[in-house]
Amino acid sequence: MRDTPAETIDLQLVIHNDDQTPWEFVVNLVRSVFDRSEAEAEALTATVAQQGKAVCGSYPFAVAKAMLDTAQQRIKAAGHPLRITAAPGETEGAATAGHAAQAPRNKKFKYAHEAIAWHFDGLAHDEIIATSRQFPGHMRADVQVALDKLFSASPVRFFGLYEQHRYETLTFAALTKEGQFAVTISAAQYQDVDIGESDPIKCLNNGLWLNRDGDLHYAVVLSFHREYGHEAGTCVEIAVPAGEDGVALVDRCFSQLEAAINAARSYRGKVLSLESEGDYRGRSKGVMVHRLPQVQRDAIILPERTLKLLDRNVIRFIESREALRRLGQSTRKGILLYGPPGTGKTHTIRHLAANLPGHTTLIITADQMGLLSQYMTLARLLQPARDRGRGPDCPRPREHGRSMRGSAPQHPAQRDGRFEGQCRHPVHPDHQPARAT
Repeated sequence: MRDTPAETIDLQLVIHNDDQTPWEFVVNLVRSVFDRSEAEAEALTATVAQQGKAVCGSYPFAVAKAMLDTAQQRIKAAGHPLRITAAPGETEGAATAGHAAQAPRNKKFKYAHEAIAWHFDGLAHDEIIATSRQFPGHMRADVQVALDKLFSASPVRFFGLYEQHRYETLTFAALTKEGQFAVTISAAQYQDVDIGESDPIKCLNNGLWLNRDGDLHYAVVLSFHREYGHEAGTCVEIAVPAGEDGVALVDRCFSQLEAAINAARSYRGKVLSLESEGDYRGRSKGVMVHRLPQVQRDAIILPERTLKLLDRNVIRFIESREALRRLGQSTRKGILLYGPPGTGKTHTIRHLAANLPGHTTLIITADQMGLLSQYMTLARLLQPARDRGRGPDCPRPREHGRSMRGSAPQHPAQRDGRFEGQCRHPVHPDHQPARAT
């Protein structure tokens, strides 16, 4: 048997954690040298930090050597101790049916059931169990960030899926079908979701991850959950071989997924509303981020005495919350801004929002009363938050080209209505708002 020349062997490049190199440097290095997307680079860097190392990929000898040289030059120039190693990767002949994770990454599949059978090494369908969790549709961006962090760093394989019937939820059981109803593998489909930053979050419409935890193989399915009369949700399903090890892996994965979602910062500290259908059935299509112009204090047309009351009851109150909490006092408060259109209610709200960084503002229109429970759920998730009610003659946010983007400017003939905010105490008991002329 002849030895294989070194130049014909694929090399596997591995990044090792050192607890000193800055996170941003590793992300930028992975993006620029290994040609990964920002989400992939973030997820791979998270794997390095959590597991001590992560595989960037296997490349032909010459390509791997050039990448390694470039990466090491940049690391040396920056003065960081980051270490990247190269080791021979498995060749196609070395992979066996009993080690699907070591099979070549370029193996072609036409149908999802073929890839699943390959990954689970021919396990019967009744030897695999699947568990699912559903998340509200307005949490889609945070769910995507969490999925990228947990499952996209170094999967055995990832596939986009073709959905023939959009009204059906794509499940793991459906992916195992053969014959006429077999699900076809296709290009991954992304949708840009605006989160109020310079770049949107690229959210998958669906996806199938084939992953491995040690010797335990598992699959993750992402899909939309559609149910008539209800908000569309995001469904995450994890399939594992039956047994205690598989059950423990599912519990751990979902705990990590929910923790990552709760820690996500996609919408915190921003001005939001739920995009709703044109009816009262209590359905929302997603979260809209509003970019409200900042209003300075001297631009508000309220008496100085009223402005001081606002400062004390809102801004100073928020600053004193921790002290009040330690004293066992209530840290909740509501204000009512009352008056006809043109009396400065919107300017006042914009001023308050600009002076409370880190707080989330939720805009609730009068025709969204059916969505109050969803707004309260969103507020608890994103707390601390402010709820801002708007009157029935307030314009609805318009739809933009992207899936969720921006807010509609106010039309002069459609200013705010008769109430704004949750009411407990008036801003000033003696002040009667002037009527617009």
